[in-house]
Amino acid sequence: EKQMKVLAQEHKFEEAGKLKKQIFALNHIHDVSLIKEESFEAKAPNGFRIESYDIAHMSGDNMVGVMTVIEDGEIEKNEYRKFKIKNNTGADDTKALKEVVSRRLGHNEWRFPNLIVVDGGVAQKRAVESVLREYSVGIPVVGVVKDGRHKPKEILGNKEYLKYEKEILLSNAEAHRYAI
Repeated sequence: EKQMKVLAQEHKFEEAGKLKKQIFALNHIHDVSLIKEESFEAKAPNGFRIESYDIAHMSGDNMVGVMTVIEDGEIEKNEYRKFKIKNNTGADDTKALKEVVSRRLGHNEWRFPNLIVVDGGVAQKRAVESVLREYSVGIPVVGVVKDGRHKPKEILGNKEYLKYEKEILLSNAEAHRYAI
């Protein structure tokens, strides 16, 4: 970082830019190694936390992903996050969802949820589960399947979590609202 600042002061911006990218890469590698070292089985020190994810775009353009949080049945708007999709390859919602969850897992300073809710069916649920496996994170995932009028018709996943149906549907509705 000192070298980068010196180079910038000397107006050697290309060299400073290369160092900046190296620093970013090293920090990212360090963050990922910390995530993989720790056991991230969901714990509930502050109550039952649900994170819900949704993707929104306009025919593949301006794609964003969002994360909303419900804790003990209460909306936690200060915990909401929006992610601009960086690897936008058209209207591929599952790929965008994987990117969002990967980026979220990079924030180990944010408390991990007890349950993840995705807007969608089997493909979206499996996409998130594959990212969780990649990071060795044991958080259960449920998917909210919608009908033709975009109304919830089914919750996919472990039926044990149906006791949180009200919170799951609230979280999912909040994610959809926030994404739009």
